[in-house]
Amino acid sequence: MIEKILLKDVASYNHTGVTLDNLKKINIIYGNNGSGKTTLSELIRNSNDFPSCSIDWQGNKKIATYVYNRNFVKENFLQGNPIKGIFTLGKDSVEAQAKISDLKEKINKHDEEISNRLALVEDKKRELSELDQKFKEACWKLMKKVEVDFNEMLKGVRNSKEKFMSKCIEESKSNKRELKSLEDIKSKKQSLYDRKEEFITKPSIIRFDSVLESDSIFSKRIIGKEDVDLAGLITSLQISDWVNQGVMITKKTDGICPFCQQTLPEFFEEKLNNYFDHTYESQVKELSDTSDRYIQHIWYIVSQIESTLKNENNTFIDHVKVHNLLTLIQSKVDENKLLIEQKKKEPSKSIKLAGISTFVDSTNEEIMKSNKKIDEFNRLIENSRLEKENLIRDMWRYIVEENRESSDDYNSKKAAIDKTVRGLEGAIAKKKQYKDGFEKELGIYQQQITNVEHSINQINSILKAFGFNNFKLASAPGEGNYQIVRENGEEVSETLSEGEQTLITFLYFYQLLKGSNDINEIVTKKVVVIDDPISSLDSTVLFMVSSLVRELMFDCKENRLDIKQLFILTHNIYFHKEVTFSQGKKNFSEGRYWILRKVNNVTTIQPYSNNPIKTSYEMLWKELRNPYNQNVVSIQNIMRRILENYFKFFGNMDINDFEKYFEMEQKIIYRSLLSWLHDGSHSINEDLYIESNGDAIDRYMEVFREIFLKTNHYAHYEMMMGDATESANIAHQDQAVHEGLGEIASGMKEAASTVPETI
Repeated sequence: MIEKILLKDVASYNHTGVTLDNLKKINIIYGNNGSGKTTLSELIRNSNDFPSCSIDWQGNKKIATYVYNRNFVKENFLQGNPIKGIFTLGKDSVEAQAKISDLKEKINKHDEEISNRLALVEDKKRELSELDQKFKEACWKLMKKVEVDFNEMLKGVRNSKEKFMSKCIEESKSNKRELKSLEDIKSKKQSLYDRKEEFITKPSIIRFDSVLESDSIFSKRIIGKEDVDLAGLITSLQISDWVNQGVMITKKTDGICPFCQQTLPEFFEEKLNNYFDHTYESQVKELSDTSDRYIQHIWYIVSQIESTLKNENNTFIDHVKVHNLLTLIQSKVDENKLLIEQKKKEPSKSIKLAGISTFVDSTNEEIMKSNKKIDEFNRLIENSRLEKENLIRDMWRYIVEENRESSDDYNSKKAAIDKTVRGLEGAIAKKKQYKDGFEKELGIYQQQITNVEHSINQINSILKAFGFNNFKLASAPGEGNYQIVRENGEEVSETLSEGEQTLITFLYFYQLLKGSNDINEIVTKKVVVIDDPISSLDSTVLFMVSSLVRELMFDCKENRLDIKQLFILTHNIYFHKEVTFSQGKKNFSEGRYWILRKVNNVTTIQPYSNNPIKTSYEMLWKELRNPYNQNVVSIQNIMRRILENYFKFFGNMDINDFEKYFEMEQKIIYRSLLSWLHDGSHSINEDLYIESNGDAIDRYMEVFREIFLKTNHYAHYEMMMGDATESANIAHQDQAVHEGLGEIASGMKEAASTVPETI
């Protein structure tokens, strides 16, 4: 069963939306066209299409929904196409029917017991939630008491009631430490928490590759090949570097000497190239590569030392001494860079780099001294942390003891609740197992005796009973399908009126509630929604559909057809009146009323515990039922207005033509009644002509009743007149109101009105 519906952000429902809560077994919703009724029915039919809306099911247990609205008509009725058959329980096996009824009863019983146990589980869970809340508050009260002394020791739980309670439960189970006094814990805390507790990271020892600064490439003189005839001159003058630079320029002068501007001798360039051969070039490249590696390594060393100096946490290193060593290293590096640049320009020169190994070694000595001190400090910190952890556990042991009374009470009650829940869940599992077995057995019996012919016969019987003899349902080609045919068996093709289409689809839906398109779902709990089933119907069909809907209401009330909840939506005030008539034995009970209104394209809803739709027409019948009303003038007016409003509005019938339904004495009485009605309602009689004889009124009341009987509208007469005993009781209660005649006057004034009152 649905407990609550929320519609918002769809169609005419705005972001605030509307809520239907406190829903009953029978819910009747009135609203004009366009007010949002179909949106509501579509939400129930397929809630997945409405992500911003929601439906709350009782026990979070969704059941099947059967929705009759215009979309149902579109999906299930297309002239010329077969209609899906409805499987129902057959009538050919009394024994099987009895077995099915027995199995359904067992299934319903187990389902009810499962629901009851689930409700008990929810009750126990609520009880546990209340117990948790009570214990949580007790724990929090204790936390507020101890946080002044143990603020630093309660990190992670002091800002959350939930976390603090969970920690209390955890410690009560696991903490077995010796109980310490509050003063001992406070004293030890003071000595421990005054210390600095961050670990200091040790700087790394600097790894310096001293081989780079003494590489032989720096001292080696790089010159050309000595067996070339120009080598002697170049070597004696020691101009190898100068000549090498000239060679590079000569390549751009087209054979002209860049120094004397004369033409160079034949083979001169070739001789120079032989002098500066491959060996020379490889040595120059080696010099460049070694120089780059040296510079990169030196700067890495410098950055390591700088990083060590930037560590402010390391107070154990001699920052001044290391900084001075770094300055010396940087100055030597700058000197060596100049030497290397000079060597690259003049490869024939021999250089010796200034050594920095000594300075690096001195720096490492300072780092090692500080690391020893850091190790000692970190060991102290490690011990301090262990001691703090033990102290925190001592604190929690104290809290556990202080919380002992509340904790024991909580644990014992929680254990009892958990045991009960486990027992209930075990029973639910067994009940579900039994229920599944019964459902499987039910399915077997259903398949043995289900058919679709029964639904055809039922629908055709209803059509015939209400005078629809020009079409009917028949089996269609293909197993389990129907088609609409004429009396002679010819298929109906595009000839049914809109009203006839609506009627046949409603009857189809009505039978569907007694079965299913799926043979495995013939017996299933369902929520039924009926949205405006009387569109384009005449008065005869209106009362027929109204009667069927009322039957469904009582099916729901009495748990027949497995209908657990019913929603009826309409914009037609007369249909609303017919289905909501509720008096005496015809009271469907367990109902709730709603009115949808759309103002400025926004839908709102208003609930009512009693029927809010009243008409002056109903008020007239109420006066006619009143046994204290013996005023001839008022009864004349009431009768005329009832006959004219009812038969002219619904049947387009002239009350002057009803004479043909009577014979002999009744015809005379009818003529007299008709004359009396016109005379009494259109003139003011003098006292001489006013007959106050109660017997005369009774005779006319009898003929009034016969009018409805002869015109096949007696069901309406019975509904409006109701239970005489019930009416008498109501009349006694309303006698004071009757004596005032205020309601009579209001009814007479508004008799022709069809507009519902807004309550």
